[in-house]
Amino acid sequence: MNYLKILGASGSKTKLKGTTSFQVFKSIVVDAGNVINSLSDETLLINHIFITHSHSDHITDLPFIIESFYEKREETLKVYGSKETLNSLKEHTFNDKIWPDFTKINLLNSNKKALEFIEIHEDETIKIENYEITAIKANHIAGAYGYQIIKDDDTGYLISGDTYSNPKMWETINNNSKIKCLIVECSFPSYLEQLAQTSMHLTPKLLKEDLKNLKRDDVQIFLYHIKPSYFEKMVEEINEYEILKNGGKILNEGDIIHIDTKQIESDIISQNKFERIMDINLQLSSELDKSVLFEMILTLTRELTHCEAGTLYILSRDKKSLEFKVVQNDPLNIFMGGTKDNLTWDSLPLYLNDGSKNKSMVAVVAALENRIINIPDVYNNEEYNFQGTKDFDKTTGYESKSMLVIPLVNHEEDVIGVLQLINKTKISKSKIPFNEEDEKVIKALASQAAMALTNSFLINSLEDFLNAFVATIAHAIDAKSKHTRNHIGRVAKVANYLAQAIHEDKTIYKDVSYSENDFRQIELAAWMHDIGKISMPESVIDKSTKLEKMIDRIEFIEERIEILKRDEEIKLLKNEITKEEYDKNIKNFDDDIKFLKKANIGGEFMKDEDVQRVKLIAQYKYKKEGKEINFLSEDEEFNLCIKKGTLTNDEKSIMNYHAQLSLDMLSSLPFPKKYKDVLNIAANHHEKLNGKGYPRGLDESQLALEDRIMILADIFEALTSNDRPYKDAKKLSEVFKILSFMAKDGEIDGELLKFFHENSVLLKYAKEELFDYQVDECKLLF
Repeated sequence: MNYLKILGASGSKTKLKGTTSFQVFKSIVVDAGNVINSLSDETLLINHIFITHSHSDHITDLPFIIESFYEKREETLKVYGSKETLNSLKEHTFNDKIWPDFTKINLLNSNKKALEFIEIHEDETIKIENYEITAIKANHIAGAYGYQIIKDDDTGYLISGDTYSNPKMWETINNNSKIKCLIVECSFPSYLEQLAQTSMHLTPKLLKEDLKNLKRDDVQIFLYHIKPSYFEKMVEEINEYEILKNGGKILNEGDIIHIDTKQIESDIISQNKFERIMDINLQLSSELDKSVLFEMILTLTRELTHCEAGTLYILSRDKKSLEFKVVQNDPLNIFMGGTKDNLTWDSLPLYLNDGSKNKSMVAVVAALENRIINIPDVYNNEEYNFQGTKDFDKTTGYESKSMLVIPLVNHEEDVIGVLQLINKTKISKSKIPFNEEDEKVIKALASQAAMALTNSFLINSLEDFLNAFVATIAHAIDAKSKHTRNHIGRVAKVANYLAQAIHEDKTIYKDVSYSENDFRQIELAAWMHDIGKISMPESVIDKSTKLEKMIDRIEFIEERIEILKRDEEIKLLKNEITKEEYDKNIKNFDDDIKFLKKANIGGEFMKDEDVQRVKLIAQYKYKKEGKEINFLSEDEEFNLCIKKGTLTNDEKSIMNYHAQLSLDMLSSLPFPKKYKDVLNIAANHHEKLNGKGYPRGLDESQLALEDRIMILADIFEALTSNDRPYKDAKKLSEVFKILSFMAKDGEIDGELLKFFHENSVLLKYAKEELFDYQVDECKLLF
């Protein structure tokens, strides 16, 4: 059978249309404008590509045809064209700059080159399979060809290629009665004749004039390369000039021209089926209940294809098997799964015990290979194991015959399920094979069914995704600092324990109760409260000593002390000082470095006299390259005089900015309605009841109980943390002393602090997270 499949026929690329490409045979195409989108994995079968000319819309898929399927190719991809066309491809595409030169690259595990360019001359004929393909000169750019294609030395057609008026084309057709069809370009409306002439393209008016050169009335005309922006005007003119009076058409992607019979097959589904598919799509998209959805998909699919029975499988969560979800069989009155009885049948394994693919089961193969499988008669098929089907027939008296198996593919191109339809029937109820139209209909419906399923799965799994996502972000934040890597998780634990205790309390908080959603909201806020730290520099977050930058600069100061001690030894040897003075000075230097090391660690408070001592030591002098230099640089002196912690005021500002950044980041997130308070609970963890907190300076009238829980949890964790190298882990007695002062100063909620101090959750947390020595007797000071 001689046919031509249209892979792409547009004069320009749009969302719905691909540029020029024609499939002559499973291994032969003319031009490569839209091969991969149309053929998908079948592109691997293409071994011969005839290029009309080197314009981009005719070669755009060419690099991807070889690269995307390189690993699987076994034969060299041969590209035919004129000398000019091939030179353009070599110079401007396969030049190791725009794309690798695959003519120099062997196929995997083969001596064959991946790509070969074959120059053909005007009127030269190439024979491949049963086809004779002859290059016909086109009136376009230099080296442009059309192609005459004859099968079995019997019938054929001519593809014009991009061309202006071309006497050679008409001469070829007039002199060869084997040519039954002309596939001719027509790009611009007639009012743009000047543009058409300049760019060497045809208009309907020019083509109408040219058709006067055709001396035959048995040639069917098909048009392609119409520019989409002028489509309506072109159709109007084409009809006006009666260019298609012999039964041709304007070609669309997916059209198939049967050359022998001159019949045209189109991928376009009939209008009534299209409308029914749209109606079904609407039903599917509005249903979220998985059980109902499973049943609808199979029922409606069977309705469209007029089949007696079917099964819907869904891919298991571990992606290792297909699980039965719905089974229907009209003649046997079997309706299982979905909203009916639960199905307990064993699932179909995708892989065997040895790890190899299970290729004996047709539904599994459809899932593994993501392809439609159409079987006219299961009893005459030896490719798959239908023993289960035959056993079912034997047990029930049913007769399974035709089968259509369709993978359900989601928006990420992953197979999520399989539809297996059985026994297509005519009005007479006789069982017939599923046809190509059934495949097209189901293919159109399957994507919508998969989308509906995906929506249902997504809505049901959104909570899991949100939980995992938030936890991942929190771990990423903690991972920025080796010193605070467990902070967020422990804050979440404190907040959760405290909220649970409040919910169960029958005294001070007897009027407060939390739902599961409220608890989840507090937990989410805890996991996200430090999200702004993700952009904080590690040099600030991880500054474990006052002098730390890339390294701890205390080491340099130790070296300078050694220089001073050496200088003292030289003075002693020169008799400039006594032995008693030397010993005294050495002891002072040892005391000084010991003091500076301690000052470098940082702590809660640094005494004024210690600050003065740092300033005094800073004025020591030592010689470097013949010059006297102060013992400490200004920056070293400044950092060592930090009175609390290890951060300077500037660094504290940077660190504190994380709260504002957290607020900004969380404000941009579209939290669902049930989590509307996550933003405030998380962003307010550095606010104070007296209005002196940050980033918004809120006061007690603006801070909810949940905000106060987060404030206390954050401070309590920071004070009790036992993994910070710049401070010792504080005992509970010290922690509650500090918290008491904060409550007195109106920074935190005193009532909440007292509740926490007296509740058993305090000891529960302490036992799980604190060192034994930290858990001592503690009391509040108010």
